Amino acid sequence: MKIVMIVSNPFKPDPRVYKEAKSLVKHGHKVTVIAWDREGEYPKEESIDGIRVLRIKVKSKYGNFFDFLLKLPFFYLKSLKLLLKEDFDVIHTHDFDTAILGLLIRRLKDIRWIYDVHDLYESLVEKENSRAAKVISKLERIIIDLPDYVIVVNDAFIRLMRERGRTKPILVIMNTIEPIKVEKQKSKRFTLFYAGVLSSGRFILEMIDIAKELRIRLKIAGSGKLEHEVKKRCHDSCLFLGYIPHRKALEELSKSHATFAIYTPKILNNLLAAPNKLFEAMCLKVPIIAVKGSVMSKIVERHRCGVTVEYEKKDVKEKVRHIMENPKLIKKMGHNGRKGFLKEYTWRNMEEKLVKLYEGLK
Repeated sequence: MKIVMIVSNPFKPDPRVYKEAKSLVKHGHKVTVIAWDREGEYPKEESIDGIRVLRIKVKSKYGNFFDFLLKLPFFYLKSLKLLLKEDFDVIHTHDFDTAILGLLIRRLKDIRWIYDVHDLYESLVEKENSRAAKVISKLERIIIDLPDYVIVVNDAFIRLMRERGRTKPILVIMNTIEPIKVEKQKSKRFTLFYAGVLSSGRFILEMIDIAKELRIRLKIAGSGKLEHEVKKRCHDSCLFLGYIPHRKALEELSKSHATFAIYTPKILNNLLAAPNKLFEAMCLKVPIIAVKGSVMSKIVERHRCGVTVEYEKKDVKEKVRHIMENPKLIKKMGHNGRKGFLKEYTWRNMEEKLVKLYEGLK
């Protein structure tokens, strides 16, 4: 089948979209990804592991919601122009900000539409604009039963989509990875590692203070709004790596003693998400610290592959100290995580479900 995927990022590449596209190419499908290059820094067209990538260059500032809203229609118009020229059997849109293209092309070309829900989108913009968040929620309720298939990241999203009126099929494709090599040699000094977006509500600045107080090593990789503040606060105990390639991030993770994904529970999406970094940590035998009450914390508790915490400094500091002072516990939690990952969460399991979905569309 000829498949076109739409993403609102430059696909450099987006890990989830890349894995799905690569799996489909592997099974004989032709996949094109139309991506939004907001920085204008990436090739207009290229091939990545058999995936044809077409990038639309519309300048837009990251972290500026109003600029994003202003430029989004231009991305839509240029995408539509491309989509109407291209010949394909299925349009696969990723997240709410590309769903309108799926809706339009499905009707204009009378083809199949798959809507891939990575996040609860209105929850991500609520802090920036509560009115926009309410509009997004209402719009998603209107369109949610129109795609031929909806893909979500875990069972919690299935319940949410059903509540919003979805009656047609929903498939869970979790943010997992293929098994990768585990570094046998850990850092000599107890090391915490974080890789990801540098923004508020992720316990990054608080963890810098904790690392200083406990005299442990903290390595931070990524980019975002807090980048300047992270650089400013980093000290002898904290090493800021900046943006690093995904493979390098996995190497750093594998050498660390623990990682953390402590997201504020005030944002609903944080409670529903089970991000890639959870399964990467499990795969690499690295204990993970997650916030209580989240989908992620339930996985951590079930497999005993880390610890769960309240979203406050005192509890986090105590749990970090407990891990630091118990090398045998680190080893045990790491072993538990790897065992659970291999049994339930490898990408091969997800790939089989995705390929089966597409086979059913023929």
